[in-house]
Amino acid sequence: MGSNLGVSVGASAVRLAYPNGENADAGLRWRVVRTDGSRPEELAAETVGTLLTERSGDDPPPAVAVAYRDREQAGAVWAALARHQLHHVQLVPGQTAALRMLEQTGALGDHATLVLYDLGSSGLTITVLDRSTAMVLSRARTDEISGDLVDELIRDHQLDQHRVDEPADAAAQRALGDRCREVKERLSDHWSVCVPGDGGLLLMSQDVLESLITGPVEASARLTGEVVGRSGRVPDAVVLIGGGARIPLIRTVIQARLNLPVIVPDHPERVAAEGAALLAEPYPAPRQPDPEPATDPLPAVPGKPRRSAPANGAMAAVTVIGLGLGLGLMTALHDTPDETTPVPTAPSPETPPPPETTPPTAAVPAEPPRATVSVPTAAVSVPDSRDSESDMNAPVPAGPAPAGPGPLIPGLPQIQLPPLPAPPPLPRMPWPP
Repeated sequence: MGSNLGVSVGASAVRLAYPNGENADAGLRWRVVRTDGSRPEELAAETVGTLLTERSGDDPPPAVAVAYRDREQAGAVWAALARHQLHHVQLVPGQTAALRMLEQTGALGDHATLVLYDLGSSGLTITVLDRSTAMVLSRARTDEISGDLVDELIRDHQLDQHRVDEPADAAAQRALGDRCREVKERLSDHWSVCVPGDGGLLLMSQDVLESLITGPVEASARLTGEVVGRSGRVPDAVVLIGGGARIPLIRTVIQARLNLPVIVPDHPERVAAEGAALLAEPYPAPRQPDPEPATDPLPAVPGKPRRSAPANGAMAAVTVIGLGLGLGLMTALHDTPDETTPVPTAPSPETPPPPETTPPTAAVPAEPPRATVSVPTAAVSVPDSRDSESDMNAPVPAGPAPAGPGPLIPGLPQIQLPPLPAPPPLPRMPWPP
């Protein structure tokens, strides 16, 4: 089986397109599953599941995309896929899938703004979109014209002409409906057709069919003009897609009404499924598990030793001791962005008292206030601007040496520092009067 599978869901049929597994250059293979008009989304999910089971065990699972008409149908398709446990299926807008296929065939030429006239079995969807961005500029849907309506008009005409018998049961009614649809499809290429069957012979010519459907087709052309007017753009061409696009009268009326060229693909009923097959993305490759993270993933920074979180406070203390007790140096260390633990200040009442091995911190003097920084070996008082002139000239006294021969910080190498000399006196500054 090929690698991509495209699906379109119609009221009368589910169409599936996928590349030929035996010859990829031979084009797409087709499967059409007729519905009875009820639960087409469920039938689409069942068919996709069946096709997936037909692949051989060595083939990779195909990428599956389903083209949907509107949000309501998208929800129904998604629910049906979930009931069949089909979780790797994409849902793509029908107009996007159609545009992708039309681009592939080159049928659009250099037209920039397009009108998609999508006539299916359940109704007509008119979309004005920008080709370069696939943006929908205006959109409308109606059931005043549909493929099923054309079939009913053919059936009623045959019954009125007493060409066929009235169906006796539901099975006969469905059989007559199938014959009327065949008449419609064959009249796309022939002037007149004759379809035999139980209950009589269906005879119809193309001019009789046009007389039956002229009213709905004219109404659809007027609606198309209204949708174009609401788009705010002047379109370059109209593209007829869907099963009803084969009716010759529709091409004639739309072209005359809108005065635009009309493009009809070779197989307009297949465009959405073919485009979905082109848009289907393959299954994602199995993801390898992420490698186990290293115990210390941070790179080493030259000149800055690594440190673990529990030793931050201790390393900060050793750094302060090794660099000295100058106030400017202490402030620089405190403001360094790489520092994760600030230099501790005086303990608060809730903070437990420091260990006995740490010298006591100098008391904070009374007013005027002084900013005090506690360090393991000494206390430094920062003079305030309101201090007296004698305080500004007085040298900063060195703190007392650690009491006792015990280690300053247990578990770390001890550093013996020489006593610091007193700094030179500051020059006298005239005190303002």
